Amino acid sequence: MHFHVISFFPEMIETAAKAGVVGQAISKGKLGLTSISPRDFTSNAHHTVDDRPFGGGDGMIMLADTLSSALAHVKDDLEGRIRTIHVSPRGTPFSDQKARELASFDHLILISSRYGGADQRFLNAHVDEEISLGDFILTGGELATLVIIDAVGRLQSGVLGNDASSQNESFAGEFGLLEHPQFTRPREWNGQTVPKDLLSGDHARIKKFQDDLMILVTLERRPDLTGELESRAKEKHVRKWIDRASKTLDRLEADGEAALCGLKDTSLIRKRMERLL
Repeated sequence: MHFHVISFFPEMIETAAKAGVVGQAISKGKLGLTSISPRDFTSNAHHTVDDRPFGGGDGMIMLADTLSSALAHVKDDLEGRIRTIHVSPRGTPFSDQKARELASFDHLILISSRYGGADQRFLNAHVDEEISLGDFILTGGELATLVIIDAVGRLQSGVLGNDASSQNESFAGEFGLLEHPQFTRPREWNGQTVPKDLLSGDHARIKKFQDDLMILVTLERRPDLTGELESRAKEKHVRKWIDRASKTLDRLEADGEAALCGLKDTSLIRKRMERLL
C-alpha cells in the first residue's frame, strides 16, 4: 500500500512517519509514503493557495484549482485500487472497521486541509469520502492523517511482527469487543499477582478465560459495542459463551480477582449482563 498526502506542511507527515512500526515498514519498503504541498502547484508569484469564502465568515478556503492540480499530479500513472479521502470534522467518524476497509486499497490519497477547509466544488468532483477522527477540531488535518496512516498501515501484511496481532485486539474479531487485559513478568508486582487461569498452562482454559474477559470488560467500559453480541445471544454457542462469562465473573469476585482484571464495577457489569441473558 502507498499513502499519498496533500498538505501545506508535508514535513509534518514525513517527520512523524519515520518513527515506530509504520516508520520501519516505510523504510523497508513494505509501505509507501509521499507527501506534497499544494503551494507547488500554484500559478502566481505569491503562491496563493486559499481565499476568503463567498458569503463571509472566518477562515480562508483552499482553492479548488490548486488542489485539483496537486491531486492530478498524485494520480498520474497510479495503478490499482485508489481511494481519495478528505480529512475533515464533517466526515464519517473513523473506526477500526473503516481502517480495515481502507486497508484493501493499493493507494490512499489523503487531503489534509487547513484554515476553513476546501472548496466544496473540489470535494464534489474529486473526493470519494470525508473522514473525521471525532467531534473536535484540530488546527489542521495532518495529525488526523497520521492517525489514519498508522491505523491502516499496521494492517498490511508484514508490518506487524505477527500478522495475527491485528486480529486479536480491541474492535477486531467477529463481535468487535474490547481486548482482554494483559499481564507479563514479574509474576508479582507491587503486591499484585496474575490471574490463576493464566498460570494454569492449559491453553484451552486460558483462551476461554480471555474470551470471557472480553465480554466483561466491554460490558463495563463500552456497552455500545455489544450490539452484535446481543443480537446473536439466542445462538447456542453465543449463549454458552455469555453464560460462561457470567460464571467467570462470579468466580473472579469470589477469588478477589475482579479488580486485578481491571473490572471496577461488577454490579454494573451484572446489570448489563442481564440484557444479554
